[in-house]
Amino acid sequence: MTSPTISNITTRVLTKRSTNPSWNPRTKWSEKNVLIVFIETDNGMTGVGEAWCEGGSPESVIALIDHDLKPGLIGQDALLPNKIWEDNFQRMLVSGKHGIVLAALSAIDIALWDLMGKTSGLPLYKLLGGASDKVFAYASGGLYAHGKGPTELAQEMRGYVDMGFHGVKIKIGGAPLAVDLERVAAVREAVGPDVRFMVDAVYNYSVPQALQMARALEPFNIHFLEAPVSLYDIDGLGRVCGNSAVPVAGNEFAAGRWAFRDVIERGGVSYVHMDSILCGGIGEALRIGALASSRHLPCSLHSSSSAVGFAANLHVAAAISNCDSIEYHMVHQLLFDQIPSGTFVLEDGYIRLPQEPGLGLTISL
Repeated sequence: MTSPTISNITTRVLTKRSTNPSWNPRTKWSEKNVLIVFIETDNGMTGVGEAWCEGGSPESVIALIDHDLKPGLIGQDALLPNKIWEDNFQRMLVSGKHGIVLAALSAIDIALWDLMGKTSGLPLYKLLGGASDKVFAYASGGLYAHGKGPTELAQEMRGYVDMGFHGVKIKIGGAPLAVDLERVAAVREAVGPDVRFMVDAVYNYSVPQALQMARALEPFNIHFLEAPVSLYDIDGLGRVCGNSAVPVAGNEFAAGRWAFRDVIERGGVSYVHMDSILCGGIGEALRIGALASSRHLPCSLHSSSSAVGFAANLHVAAAISNCDSIEYHMVHQLLFDQIPSGTFVLEDGYIRLPQEPGLGLTISL
C-alpha cells in the first residue's frame, strides 16, 4: 500500500465569547480562542489537531505553522508522525520560539495520528496499544465570577456530581487564603466525602504560601493540589511536594519531555499533569507518560479547550497504563456542540472511548 502524503495544511480559529466573564488567578475570560489544524492528504483524507494558543494571539502560532513548518511538510509521508516531529523539532531548535514550536508541533502531530487511526480503521487508543477503554473524568470548573460566593460555587460543583461525575476541581489562589478555604469547605460539604476533590492554584503561590495552603487543605481530603508555584520554580515545587501531606500535580504548561524530566527527577510532583495540545502532541505525551511510569508516578491529562484537544488527551489517557484521570472542563467547551451526541459517554464517573477510527470526531474544514 502506498502511504498518503500531505497535500495541504489549514488552520481555523474558533472563538467563544461571554457576557459574564469568569477568571482564575491569572486570566480573566470574556472570550476563549482555540486553534484547530487540518491536514489533508493526496488520497482525500483529513486529520484534525489542536494547538494551545491561550495567553496570546492565535496568529503567532498560525504564522509559525504557515511560514516555518507547512512548506517543508507538503509531500511528506503522512504515516510517519514521529519522523516528522523529530525532523521539525531539530530544525527549529535554534529558533528561540520553543513554546510556539511545541504548540504547533502538537497540533500537527495530533492530526497525523488522527490520520493514522483513520487509515488503519482503528480508534486511536487501540492503535497506540490500549491500556483501557474508559478513563476516570473529573468535572473542572469552580472559576471566580462576580456574584459567585461559596454557596453558588458549592451548588455548581454539586450539579456536576448529580450529572454523574465522581470528581470535581476548583480554582484557588485568586482570593485570600481564608476566602479560598471557605470555598473549599463549602464544596467538600456539598459533594460529600467520597467524591474526588482537586484544587488548582494556576502557579500563583510563593513556596511559603503554597505550604500554608497545603497545611490548611489537609482536613478536606484533597486528591491533589495542582500547580501551586511558578512553572519555572522547579526547586520550589519540589519543596512543596516534599513537605505537603496533600499530593501535588504539575506542570501542564510544561512543553517537551525534557521539562517534565526535570520536574520528575527533582521530586516536584506526585501526579504528572500534561496536555497533548501543548506538550508536543500525542507521541510526546506518550513519551512523557513512559517517563512518569519509570518513576512510578501516575499521570493526569489536562484539557480546557475544544473537543479536539479533549479527544486527543482522552486517547492518550486510555493508551497509557499509569493514567489517573482526565479533566473534563465545564466552562471551556468549544466544538462540543458540533460533534455527534454520544461521542463522549460518561458512565459511573468514567468516559468511554469513542470507537470510530482516529480521534473519533467528524469536524469540517
